[in-house]
Order: sequence, then C-alpha cells, then structure tokens
Amino acid sequence: MDLKQKYGEWALVTGASSGIGEEFARRFASEGLNIILLARRKDRLEKLSEELKLQHKIKTVVCAVDLSTDSFLEEIKRCVGEREVGILVNNAGFGSTGEFVNASLEHEAKMVKVNCLAPIILTHHFVEQMRALKKGAIIFLGSTVAFQPTPFMTTYSATKAFNLFMGDALWWELKKYNIDVLSLNPGGTATEFQRIASSDAGPIPRTTKNVVRTALKTLGRKPTVVDGLYNKLLSVSSRFGTRRLTVGISGLIAKKLYSAR
Repeated sequence: MDLKQKYGEWALVTGASSGIGEEFARRFASEGLNIILLARRKDRLEKLSEELKLQHKIKTVVCAVDLSTDSFLEEIKRCVGEREVGILVNNAGFGSTGEFVNASLEHEAKMVKVNCLAPIILTHHFVEQMRALKKGAIIFLGSTVAFQPTPFMTTYSATKAFNLFMGDALWWELKKYNIDVLSLNPGGTATEFQRIASSDAGPIPRTTKNVVRTALKTLGRKPTVVDGLYNKLLSVSSRFGTRRLTVGISGLIAKKLYSAR
C-alpha cells in the first residue's frame, strides 16, 4: 500500500520519542511521508527529526507537548498549522503495576488522561479534516491486556480496553467516509515502556518493527489486530472461560510478577 497516495503527505505520531511511536515515525519517513513528531522530550524529538530529514529527505515538525495538560490541543494546533494530517497514530501512553489501593491517585488519573482522553480529543479534532477530504487513517494503541481485566495493572488494562473499543467502534462509523481505523494490540514488546511501568516483556518479546509491520499490513483490512502468534493465543484464551476464571488466572499471574512493585 502506498501510504502517501492513500492517506496524504503528513502523519502525526504521539509518543514519537521512543518505542513503537518512534518506529512508526521511521517507517512513515521511509515511505516518504512528512512527520509531525509529538512527545514531551524535545531533545529526543529534535534528534530523531534531524535523522529522518537527512536519511529520507522529508519534512518534519517537532511538537513537544504534554498530553496530560488541559491546553495540549491548542499547542498541537499551533504546531500543525495548516498542514493536512492524513494519518494519526494515538500511541502515547504509560502504565503502572502493583495494587491499586497503593497507587498514587495523581498518577492513575494522569494515566487515564494520556491513554484515553487525549486520543478522544485528538481524534475528534483531526477526523473533521479527514472527513472533508474523504480519506485518512487513525490508529489506536491497545494491548493484549485489553482483552481481559488484569489485576495489578488495573487502571492500565482498563485504559487499553477503552482504546480497543474506541477504535473498533470508529472503524465502523468512519468507513463510509473512507477513513481507516485500527486498534493495534501489542503484547510484550522490547521498549522503554516496560521500564517505566515496572513491567516485563514476557517470554516471547516482540520488537517495535514487528508491531509496526503488523499494523500497516492490517490497516484498511480489519478493525483490530493482535501482534504476534503467542499474543493472539493469549488474547483469544479469555473467550473459553468464565469472566471469574479468566480474571482469576490473570490475577494469579500478575500477582507473581507485579504485586511487590
């Protein structure tokens, strides 16, 4: 698929300073798309921006914004200007592990803002332009923990279920406008996310290249994809037991991994 021809010249990637977001930016740049790089860490964005411009002769915009703030959309509007965003990747997010009762309320509330509220606001803003142009693509980052409640990652798994449902429902709503929507659900992936969340990439970790390749192979074909065979098996296993059983199993596993953190 020629991404530039199908969706337009510009892609906006949130959480572009590392991990899956950075890999999306690199892949889009290799396809000749111009990139709006959005994250909090300006120094990392500027370094990536210069590298992509030099390697691929594209245009970039660095947008250093904290998506947990109330004014982030106005800052993004100033960065984007009159550019037409053809692909929006709602990738930014973070997690936490441990018992919910011991968690910082400020941290958990901020997680909901970044993981759930920010994608709603960004999608609502940019979809108007896509609808007018009758083309576009929106990707939501879910997770394999979106398919069952996960104790000791309680708030995080709830935010990822939100992303999964949001993307799936919009896939149906927006297809009449020729806008492709995808819920992308990675499992354990070797990224900086694992360190920040005090998490683990699991027994068969995937790479960011694997995840992005899976996403772009699926975009425009299905509403949802899980990256990797092992992760696919995990995501469907919850269908074969009661909710009590699946939550109990995920709780026992998570307790061993995260309860002391």
